[in-house]
Amino acid sequence: MAQAIKLSELTSRKRRVEETNNSEEESDINISSTDSEKEDEEAENGTKKEDDGEEIVNIDFDFFSGNPNVDFHALKNLMRQLFGAQESNRIQLSALADLILESPTTTIKTDGQESDPYCFLSFINYKENRKCDYVQYLKKIDNRLSTFFDTIDGNNNKTCALVMSERLINMPPEVVPPLYKITLEDVSNSLGDGKHYDFYIIVSRKYEVNFDMEEDDGESGSRSKKRVKQNEIDYFHEEDRFFEKHSKIHFQSEAKKGVIASYIMIDHEGLVKSIDEFEKEIASW
Repeated sequence: MAQAIKLSELTSRKRRVEETNNSEEESDINISSTDSEKEDEEAENGTKKEDDGEEIVNIDFDFFSGNPNVDFHALKNLMRQLFGAQESNRIQLSALADLILESPTTTIKTDGQESDPYCFLSFINYKENRKCDYVQYLKKIDNRLSTFFDTIDGNNNKTCALVMSERLINMPPEVVPPLYKITLEDVSNSLGDGKHYDFYIIVSRKYEVNFDMEEDDGESGSRSKKRVKQNEIDYFHEEDRFFEKHSKIHFQSEAKKGVIASYIMIDHEGLVKSIDEFEKEIASW
């Protein structure tokens, strides 16, 4: 499987357009040759500058199935980024990378199939791998997860996938909807008869931003200010906002060095709805 999508085709964010009512003045200078040379240079470099000085770079993102001969070490590094240095020591990343590459997995690359992936998404069948190291790790995180897994174990009609996904920090979120749609189609082909998983466990992360704000000291008639520490939580993965919104279970860890682990259980309807809503959100940018 290989599909190429240009970033310019994925991005539909609004750009500021300056309008002017001034009529064009005649000039003795012939600028046609200068414009032509500029356009040739932009075409050669794959860049284009908008009127407001913003430079647009066209990048081809190729979507490939996971390749065990190429992607193993890159996936380990991306998972180490996802879990963080401390939690990564509690997980057998090599075994998990093998499991990912045996499951429906999509990677995104920019320099051909043999290059390292910048992003990946994988759906691991829980029931077929319930005894693996990663599942045992998840069961120790929180009773809500272990209770959920016990419920799935006791119901032969319900299925669950462990969703593994991470990307380099500068990857545009516009790649996420097609990434999920492609991989979900591969999952359906893998399960056969157009089937899908009933539930998904998503592990992700957020970050905490601390800053100081000035507020009135509260004393009547006083103009003095006092500094108050504030903190905000933001997302590494913008799609998580929508996953949390439609989740059945969601909780998160305490911040460790500003990073917060996030755990989401969502059903299939909620997952599809989240991706659709995120895609519409992107279109409004």
